[in-house]
Amino acid sequence: MKPSNDCLSLIKKWEGLHRKRPDGLIEAYKDPVGIWTIGYGSIEHLDLDRPIQQGDVINQTTAERWLKLEVEEAAEDVDRLCQSALTQSMFDALVSFVYNIGIGAFSESTLLRKLNNDVDYEGAAGEFDRWVNGTDNGTRRILPGLVNRRNDEEALFRRDGLNPSVGGSGSSTSGSITTPTTSSVEEYPYKPAPIPLPFTRALLVKGDVGDDSYILNCALAGLGFLRMAPQPNEFSDITKSAVELLQRREALSKIDGKVGPETKRAMENALRRARGLVPSVTPERGVYCRLTRTRKDAYQGLEWCKLEFVDPTGGVVESLKVVSGAPEAQRFLLFSDPDSLPRSLQPIPQGRYTIGDISWAGGKNNYNASHPHPNNGIGPVWVPFVGKQSDDRGDFGFHVDWNWIQEGKNPGSAGCVCPTSLEDLKELVRLLREFDPRLLVVDWGL
Repeated sequence: MKPSNDCLSLIKKWEGLHRKRPDGLIEAYKDPVGIWTIGYGSIEHLDLDRPIQQGDVINQTTAERWLKLEVEEAAEDVDRLCQSALTQSMFDALVSFVYNIGIGAFSESTLLRKLNNDVDYEGAAGEFDRWVNGTDNGTRRILPGLVNRRNDEEALFRRDGLNPSVGGSGSSTSGSITTPTTSSVEEYPYKPAPIPLPFTRALLVKGDVGDDSYILNCALAGLGFLRMAPQPNEFSDITKSAVELLQRREALSKIDGKVGPETKRAMENALRRARGLVPSVTPERGVYCRLTRTRKDAYQGLEWCKLEFVDPTGGVVESLKVVSGAPEAQRFLLFSDPDSLPRSLQPIPQGRYTIGDISWAGGKNNYNASHPHPNNGIGPVWVPFVGKQSDDRGDFGFHVDWNWIQEGKNPGSAGCVCPTSLEDLKELVRLLREFDPRLLVVDWGL
């Protein structure tokens, strides 16, 4: 299914073309939640494969071209993820919605679940007005602009009725998304994989057989993860290992050997870089940190989390047990979840963060001093994180669970990542010094 002019008109209406100068060029600006944006809401510089930065300037032709590319990408995501029949107006509304909130938030949304699991169109339509909160001057609140946009999207979603199977106006957007192609395992000559990768299913896993698996193996071979030779049309154990290696090297949020929207997009970007279609602007990554759940009890109602130091070429090199969040608020959420709120005391949201430098309260290697804090909760060491995604929760970082260690009260944290003893804090400092990781990937398995 393809977006219609109604979809483009709606997106243009609400994104707008901001900061157009007298000379016709268009400048970057910060959107209401603090993200550098340009043109019709673009937050990625599609020609340089990086986020929009202060000082970026484009012309209107580029803005229109980027809008078309990003709308097509959002449409492909909706087409893959929605497994129920949709009218054209439903599809257009969902593409506008995904363009605004992002595919990660949409893939975890109740709206999508009501479409896919319940085939509840009325319930799905009622979900639009849940996505109206944003940050204004540091405070999360309902934004009138988002309320009006959601009203328009819901009206478009309802315009042609809520029964796509009636009147011939409906169209299944997914086809064989969840049904693997069944055929015999065969081998074909290697061919360079096309970009974008024309997978017919939203999720590829070990055991799949068919054209999707052949294209996947060719893409992995083109990136050097498989030998350059004839490729099978099977997602084998070898394919799974190659996918996991790609996920590690790209520092994705989930290392599971499966190919979903995030891995597919990372593979397409890697192919573009390998073929010189875009310049490589990121140096080879070194060791990074990954935070995951263990589902094992720690203390005072907290759950142990595992902090791993990961070498993209060699796997996990070190790990520590840590906690995040407070006992009464152990909800592990995506950064984009509407329920991820300031002062919620929840664990750090799933996402990616830049790790800052070590800050000592009383000078280097002084483990007796403590950073000022209303509840004496920080301790001698503070290492800040900066989110790589928009989030109205802030002040994340590494610190020891100091007030619990010193006074036996207030266990856990307000979302920071905490070793639970001085010995573990010293070990964390040692590992930070040795490997100097600058990326934290929080993966709650969402």
